[in-house]
Amino acid sequence: MKIKLLHLGLPKSGSTYLQKEIFSEISKKINIKLIDTNNILNPEKNIFHDLENEKNFEDKLPDNFIISNEEWFSKKWEFSRIEKSFQHIKRNFSKDTIILFVMRNPYDLLNSIYAQSIQELILKKPADFFYKEKNEFIRDNGRFNLYNFNYDLLLSLYKSYFDKVIITKYESLSEFLFLEKIFFLDKNFINFLKSKKKLINRSISKNGINTILLLNKFFNVKKTQDYLQNCIIKPTNNPLYKIKNNFFRQLLLTSFFKKKFDKFVPYRKFKINKKLIPIDIDKLVKDYNNKKF
Repeated sequence: MKIKLLHLGLPKSGSTYLQKEIFSEISKKINIKLIDTNNILNPEKNIFHDLENEKNFEDKLPDNFIISNEEWFSKKWEFSRIEKSFQHIKRNFSKDTIILFVMRNPYDLLNSIYAQSIQELILKKPADFFYKEKNEFIRDNGRFNLYNFNYDLLLSLYKSYFDKVIITKYESLSEFLFLEKIFFLDKNFINFLKSKKKLINRSISKNGINTILLLNKFFNVKKTQDYLQNCIIKPTNNPLYKIKNNFFRQLLLTSFFKKKFDKFVPYRKFKINKKLIPIDIDKLVKDYNNKKF
C-alpha cells in the first residue's frame, strides 16, 4: 500500500517535534522517504508558494514519502492566501495523497505567532501587529493579516479534493491517535514514539517581550542587535576574541531572556489583550473546543 503523506501545519503546533522525533523514526522503521523539499525546490525564487512554478511535483518523488512543511498551507502562515496555496497543492499532488493538519487553540496560536515575531525582532506592539484586510501582501510591514483566519474554511478546501484529510489537535498530539489512520505501526513502536522527549520550544516570556518593547522606545533594538550579531560577534580562533564574543552574546536580548532570565525567573506567558485582535477570537476558541476531529 502506498503512503504519501503531506503534513501542512499549522505553525507553532509541534511541527519540529514531528519532523525530528516522530517522522524521522517512522521513516527508518518502515523505509519511507522523509523528503526535505529545500533540497529539491528553491523557495527564495518563489513569491507566494514554494510550488507556484511547479506542476505535478509528485512525479519527482518516490512512490512513498513524507513531506512536512508548515508554510505550504500559506506562506508566512497567513490565512489570507489559503485558497491560492491550496490550488498550488492541488496542482502538484494527486487525490490519494494523505493530508495532515495539526490544529491548535486559535488564541494560543496567535499568541505564539506574536511571540515568534518578537524573537525575530519584528517589534510591533500588539495593537499594531494584527490586522484584517483582503490583500496580496505577505506580512505587510511586519504585521500579521487575519483575513480568512478560519479553520473550517481551510479544512473544507482540502476535503473538497483530497480523499483523506486527517486532523488532530495539538493539545493531544502526543497521544498519536492520528498515526493509526496513516501508518501500520505495532503497539511497541507506538509506545517507543511516546517515550520520545517532546521538544519544547517555549516562547519568550511576558517579561522578555515587555522589556524588549520598552527598550525599543528609546533606541532601535533591531538595528543594535543586528549590529552585534553581524559586526561584533565574528567567528574566531583567538582566545581573547572568543572572550569578547561571549561577552557581547550576553547582550543579545532574545537569547538572554530565553536561555537565562526565563529559566530563573518564574515564567509567565505573554497574552495579547483579546480586544486588540480584530476577529471574534472567543467564538473561534469556543468552536475549536467543541470540535472533535
